[in-house]
Amino acid sequence: MTVVIIILLIAAIALFVLSFMQKDESKQIETELEEVASQLMHENYELKKRVSLLEKAMNITKEPAEQADDDETETEAESVSPKMKSLLKKQVITLYTSGISVDEIVEQVTLPKEEIEQTIEEYLEH
Repeated sequence: MTVVIIILLIAAIALFVLSFMQKDESKQIETELEEVASQLMHENYELKKRVSLLEKAMNITKEPAEQADDDETETEAESVSPKMKSLLKKQVITLYTSGISVDEIVEQVTLPKEEIEQTIEEYLEH
């Protein structure tokens, strides 16, 4: 019986010493995780730089695009059927009565700003 206890004690000490000698896998995983996080942060930084450059480029070319959008809005408004125009005017009135500004209504409706203002004036007169 004492021989078994001594063998178990020696085995426990050997395993205890062996556990300190083995590589710590958690440290390896931690370093790999830090490397991946570093790479992601670098990629995120690069993407943000690219997005800011694209935003700057869009602001430079935005003014001619806005002029083209205004021209398209005018041609769309001219080609709208009378029923559709009536529905759009009702939408303008609904948006105006819900407290939305004229500029925001212009962005949402395909009618020109002058026609929207005229529709609102007619609504207020009645």
